Amino acid sequence: MRRPVLVLSGGAARGAAHLGFLSAMEKRGIRPKAIVGSSAGALMGALYSSWDCTTRAPWERVRKTGYGHMLRFAFSRRGIFSSDHLTRLIGEALEKKSFEELSVPLLAAATNWTNRSLELLGTGDLASAVAASCALPPLFTPVTREGSDYLDGGVLSILPAMAARKVFPEDLLIAVDVNARSAKSFPFPGNGGKKARPVPENWISMAIGPLWLSIARASLLERTFADFTLPLPGGDFPLFSLSSIDKIYALGYDEGSAFFDRKDIREALSGEREESTSGVVGGRVDQSE
Repeated sequence: MRRPVLVLSGGAARGAAHLGFLSAMEKRGIRPKAIVGSSAGALMGALYSSWDCTTRAPWERVRKTGYGHMLRFAFSRRGIFSSDHLTRLIGEALEKKSFEELSVPLLAAATNWTNRSLELLGTGDLASAVAASCALPPLFTPVTREGSDYLDGGVLSILPAMAARKVFPEDLLIAVDVNARSAKSFPFPGNGGKKARPVPENWISMAIGPLWLSIARASLLERTFADFTLPLPGGDFPLFSLSSIDKIYALGYDEGSAFFDRKDIREALSGEREESTSGVVGGRVDQSE
């Protein structure tokens, strides 16, 4: 069986769907060759790989974590909450502490704020790299690693399929985007012209809405670099809705189960094409080009 390279998108609380997807994958005895994740995708990929490619312990830790645990005021002009506290919290949840110990290689997409470029972090301390990938501005202060400041990977690539394809040019790439929306919540061609649920307009929604639309458009381009993309309708849930975490996880599991039951996916995973010898080389893959 071919081992796919997984690309896991960012999406804040929607990232719980990644664990549901990985649980469906685990049930079928499929282990990825590598994981490339951005923000919440990097966090869920790190938890999964850190706990020997299992999902039970990671899911228990995710369910027990509330905003009261995650957020500590930074008293800084660079962010509202402390990324140092976030790093410590992530480190406590991980069974393995470095990239080199992981059962499956992980690359965490992060925005190098010093160089204004996207990097894939893949060696050394695991918690700080994952925290860097999750340091969403202006909520969290930048994470400093090896003399550079890092911000959330989603700033430049919320679904880092293009970056993953550069590292794994010949491998089977499966991307999971947890920010898609179902037909009932978002109108699109072929949706019968159904009207979307109204979104209250205020200065916050007018600031975030256009930005999120731009990010969604960029994600559609990123999808073209994957062999298969599973668009999970996590977009039906608010970005920071921890109260919906169980439903989001179940969504990932159900959609993941249906995905792996598809004939084309089964054929792709059982294909005879020789796997690439490319792998995780170096500690930082610069994607600025």
